[in-house]
Amino acid sequence: MRISWFSPLYLLIVRLHRLALDARRHERTWRFFLFSAFAGVLAGLLIALSAIATLVLFQIGFWPLALLVIAFSALPPLQPLLQRHVLAPLGMVRSGFWLAHIITMADSDAYALVCAAWAHARKPASANEAWIIARRDKRTPLGDTEIIVTALLAAARGDADTARQLMRSTAEMVENHPLVRELVGEWLAVDAAEREAWNELAADAAAARWPASSLTFFLEGLATRRTGAKGAPRVGELWLRWLLAPHRHITRRLFAAPPAPVIVIEPARVVEIDGALPRAVATHLAIIERPVTGDRLAQAVAAWDAALLDGETQKWLARRALELDAPLGAVDRAIREVAVAVTDELARIAERTTLAAPSSQGPVGESLARRLRHGRLDAVEAGFTRWEDRRHSGTHRAPIDEWREWVALRAAYDAAIATGGPELRRLAFPHAYAKGTSMAVWLWNGRSEYALSHAISRWLLSEALAVGDTEAIDLCTRNCRLMVPTRTGNYQRP
Repeated sequence: MRISWFSPLYLLIVRLHRLALDARRHERTWRFFLFSAFAGVLAGLLIALSAIATLVLFQIGFWPLALLVIAFSALPPLQPLLQRHVLAPLGMVRSGFWLAHIITMADSDAYALVCAAWAHARKPASANEAWIIARRDKRTPLGDTEIIVTALLAAARGDADTARQLMRSTAEMVENHPLVRELVGEWLAVDAAEREAWNELAADAAAARWPASSLTFFLEGLATRRTGAKGAPRVGELWLRWLLAPHRHITRRLFAAPPAPVIVIEPARVVEIDGALPRAVATHLAIIERPVTGDRLAQAVAAWDAALLDGETQKWLARRALELDAPLGAVDRAIREVAVAVTDELARIAERTTLAAPSSQGPVGESLARRLRHGRLDAVEAGFTRWEDRRHSGTHRAPIDEWREWVALRAAYDAAIATGGPELRRLAFPHAYAKGTSMAVWLWNGRSEYALSHAISRWLLSEALAVGDTEAIDLCTRNCRLMVPTRTGNYQRP
């Protein structure tokens, strides 16, 4: 019996299967179900053809070739199931790594290394971690795979915050491995569901930030229904998404209605206090005794500004100065000293809770705004300066460490401008632009870290557009249009 028909038919079905999976990753409509069904049928055909060919080869005595057919024909469509339900749960790092190579020929090490890190995250072992790190560090220049592997290693150590931050940062990388990004989206979706961060997950779904796996698609639909977001699926469609997703015995419980939130209303302490100064003191004590919010901080600042500018307060201080035979100017000096002391304490509270300075005109409000703005500006500028100084000191870090430092620096910048507002952003950008451009040039020309350099230039361009710096916009636009060599094909911004 001749099996010459097997190879061309098998290759055709493989191609169609991969096209269906790739198309599904970009769909969040009824087409997702269509492509999923098509991919499932094709996977079944691949397994059936492989079984027939294997049986024929065994019958004619070509059993070594039959084993190869099983390895290279039947295993590829089964690899995702084996990885999810067998290799990852058992922590089979090296088996997962080598088996993943049969899925794709385009930089197969990328998906394989992520599968290995996935298995390690389920069952951590120091020897496996060292093996993964050694293989990760051999891959240069930096791309999305190395970042995701590092994120999974952090998750294995129980550092979910770092893992989450690193995975989200891959959105800035132009190197894009679809198989790898699909796993990122799924990890983030599961993480958000575990934290009940449904708004975060619904926002990811609305922006279609990550390729949609069947599990991601189900969890996104659940998030949009729970948050009442536009385009939320109906109950029937949500059940269909659940049927396509893995781990149905676990995810079924998510259909249960979430418990009604318990709203505890704290009784307001209505205290009639005569005089602006006693009210300011009482408001100040209240934010020390209870959790601080932006509104409470604003109330305290406004109360102090009203008290220190109040005529009755100044008259009371003047009488006390006369009674104590204080020198001339004691009242003004007392108001200044109180304002400084109050500002110091409120600034510490605002920094600890990362709150923005309230808008209040007065000795406390204006001083607090200046203190927070300049303190946060100084911290951001010092961070960018230390970062760029390494270019001149000759201190080279591993590419992944360069990326982690950049991500941390970005997070500090974003946190500062979130609390400091547009004015702080305009003040902080020139320094960030000078240092960031210098590092981007060094990483491109001196380190050949093209994707990392491009990510910095793209962020600088977005900030330049936000603050309206025309010179920076022009230079960053030209830098962003450079062709970026990546393992997934050269990228050039249109």
